[in-house]
Amino acid sequence: MRTEADRWVGTLLHGWVEVLTLFLLLVVMLALVGWAWNRGFRPADRGPLVSWSLLVAAFGLVLVLRHFDHGLVPAFIIAGGLVMGGLLGRAIEPRGLIVPVLLVATLLGLGLVLSALVLCVVLVLVLLISARSR
Repeated sequence: MRTEADRWVGTLLHGWVEVLTLFLLLVVMLALVGWAWNRGFRPADRGPLVSWSLLVAAFGLVLVLRHFDHGLVPAFIIAGGLVMGGLLGRAIEPRGLIVPVLLVATLLGLGLVLSALVLCVVLVLVLLISARSR
């Protein structure tokens, strides 16, 4: 038999394990996207593999969306997040990745992990195919 403390610890850790898993999944996705983004630049022009400001913004959106269930509130959160991402696009490096990364974070926050993975793969393929210069 489990004691009452074991039940509470299991309940508390279950939520944290899910949040930690989503965070690690987002970090891996951002690392792949960052690698594909930096691939075309010279070593002196390359940025970090995972932009911390982009990671904080995306994970904040994931946490806010996890808190709300279906309805009109998540739609307003998604719209507000994308508008804020568009406004912050000039301040957060790399500049061209804020909106696609927020879309991936939106899918993760809504629990659509497979859709987020597909969008990340498409984003990495587009970045690998495209030619960029600073």
